[in-house]
Amino acid sequence: MINIFLFSFISTLYLICAGSLFCLSKNYRLSEIYRSIFFGSFLLAFTAVLLNFFTPLNVKINTSLFILILVVGFILLINKGFLIKVFQCSLIISLIATLILSFDTIYRPDANLYHLPFTQIINENKIIFGVSNIHFRFGHISILQYLNAIFNNFLFQENGILIPAAIIFSTFVMYFYNEIKENAKEDKIYTFYIFLLFAYILYGYNRYSEFGNDTIAHLYFFLVSCFFFKDIYKKNISSLDFIKLIILSLFCFMLKTSLVFVFIFPLYIFIFRFDKKYILNYWTIIIFLVSISWIIKNVIISGCIIYPIEITCFNKLGWFSNNSEDLISATATAQSLDNEAWTKGWPDYKGQPVSQEKYVDNFYWFKTWISNHGVLIFKKITIFFTITLILIFVLRKLNSNLIPQEFKSNKAIYLIFFISLICVFIWFIRFPVFRYGSSYLVVFLISLSTIISIKYNIFQLDVTKFQKYLNICIIIFFVLFSLKHTLRIYKNYEFISKNNAWPKFPKTDDTINISKPMLLNGKFAYYLLKDKDGCGYTSSPCTPFLLKKNIYQKKINGYNFYLIKKVNF
Repeated sequence: MINIFLFSFISTLYLICAGSLFCLSKNYRLSEIYRSIFFGSFLLAFTAVLLNFFTPLNVKINTSLFILILVVGFILLINKGFLIKVFQCSLIISLIATLILSFDTIYRPDANLYHLPFTQIINENKIIFGVSNIHFRFGHISILQYLNAIFNNFLFQENGILIPAAIIFSTFVMYFYNEIKENAKEDKIYTFYIFLLFAYILYGYNRYSEFGNDTIAHLYFFLVSCFFFKDIYKKNISSLDFIKLIILSLFCFMLKTSLVFVFIFPLYIFIFRFDKKYILNYWTIIIFLVSISWIIKNVIISGCIIYPIEITCFNKLGWFSNNSEDLISATATAQSLDNEAWTKGWPDYKGQPVSQEKYVDNFYWFKTWISNHGVLIFKKITIFFTITLILIFVLRKLNSNLIPQEFKSNKAIYLIFFISLICVFIWFIRFPVFRYGSSYLVVFLISLSTIISIKYNIFQLDVTKFQKYLNICIIIFFVLFSLKHTLRIYKNYEFISKNNAWPKFPKTDDTINISKPMLLNGKFAYYLLKDKDGCGYTSSPCTPFLLKKNIYQKKINGYNFYLIKKVNF
């Protein structure tokens, strides 16, 4: 565990140094330090995307970048005189990260099936044209895999790929806690909204083994809603504040494409609070280049701008085909349909045989969905929502004799409520599985709870008492969170190697045990999985699919292509 703590501490400093270009200011508060980690994660992840166009993200490249950013970042922090604060924040974040990482597991089965295999691909290879022909899930990979890959350096080695998600989660916990402390006196409504987000993070997103690609994306959706809450009240929203909102929204989308509706937040400001300074600045060019680079990356690996949405795909490319005769898996159209059917409970359907097209049409799916996954979603949110309503009721009883008055933040919370309502509606119609849209649901319920609190006049409570009651709740949530992980560590200690508290996953040395090398045209092309648990972080590229004979490998100017000999009719 000491090893995990030290690596987490250094990783936190690494992310702070990377994000210092965004967040250094004359008033460098604790919240700015935490924000530097959010933006530093984006900067490192996108840097990894750019580098992978030209080179594998190998240990030498990653270590060089690691040293460069630490040196430059420390110079900036020392000049500003904030080094002590940075070390203090890093210490707390590292303790939380150590608590959630130690003796836990990776996110199964997805981590071994395609998260870790893709991370290994970009650690060992330059960007591969048509890599989705090896495994279709590589076509819609998250930018989190790039961030993870860049942490495999000389110091952290392979365990480094596990660190970023733990650091980001821990930073969110401390950021929201700090926001509660800093804003309780000035804006009770915003503080209460943040408090409920903070409480849900500790309640619903607290296990590292359940993070996957989803949790970090949902946390960024929470963050965008918070930035929007604060920005919308400002008389003049600065171009830098607007750019930060755009960057966070873009990163959230790159983490998980089902959260595309996060762009409603900056779009609202752009339309209803338009200022030409939002587009007439150099940051606009940078954001444009980031977006174009991400699109190019997607087209190179899958043949689509957004896989598997067929309208965004290019059938003329040699590594893409929407003909099922050409592929190891379904076409982009069929993948999209299959994914929608799966989210609507297709595996649980027990009725008369129907096609997936009919199943997803006209709410045919609803009865199956509501009796299975719908019940699970209801259970997940009901407990938290009930606790929230009880808290509101208690605060109301303590505040029953005060006269109501309007609050300055009302407009912001109503806007967030309506935006999240739109998101929930589209989520329900298109892909109603909890992990695809949990942040939509949570923000909707929390904004609704905050509006109920306004209607019941709980924010007239004296500031001191208001802070006191919130602090009591925060302590309770922290204690329960810590106790849960302490018990988990105690329980798992005897079953996991006492000398290695890191989450276990298949590594490069395990390659020969779980996969076998396969040839195309007499040359090595990929590793075929022979272990049911997935490829993990073994040698790449690895896949559970035996490639069809019409898929062939070609190397052009140092780049690998997995091309398709298309079937003609």
